Amino acid sequence: MPNSSEESANITLTAPLRRAVGLLNTLTLWLGVGVVIATMLVVVANMLLRPFQHPIQGTFELMGFGGAIITAFALGYSQERKSHIAVTILFDLMGPKTQRVADAAGKLLCVAFFGFTAYKLTLLGLNLRETGEVSETLRFVTYPVAFCVALGFFSLTLSLFIDALDDLAAMREVN
Repeated sequence: MPNSSEESANITLTAPLRRAVGLLNTLTLWLGVGVVIATMLVVVANMLLRPFQHPIQGTFELMGFGGAIITAFALGYSQERKSHIAVTILFDLMGPKTQRVADAAGKLLCVAFFGFTAYKLTLLGLNLRETGEVSETLRFVTYPVAFCVALGFFSLTLSLFIDALDDLAAMREVN
């Protein structure tokens, strides 16, 4: 429960954004689950068909693309749920105010880094689409994979941004 009108105002401002980003994170998570199931089916089918001299061509490529999408689509949801590993050795030595400042600064740096990563992946996807780049074995167009990975990093960036806003509001509350 909010302690003051300022904290209440912050929660009111970030709540719609948090809900929208939460929906995006849930959507990408379930899309990632679909990719996990699809990759498992391909691997099992490949293992079952291999003894009969009918392996599935391009299985290695599909696993690589699938792994990239699965990982990227889990990023935002994991950040939202605070499932990532955090090493707090230095943080434990700091006071509460310094911890808040360091945490907010770290999240803002991550917003910049992962936002830039999402941007560059989007540019890569556009370039791959423009040049018509395809995979080696299956001749599969690769730009959708770049866009999917960019979307995963974008959802991570949005989750970090909301967390940073909450940290900054909490610091303002203390002051």
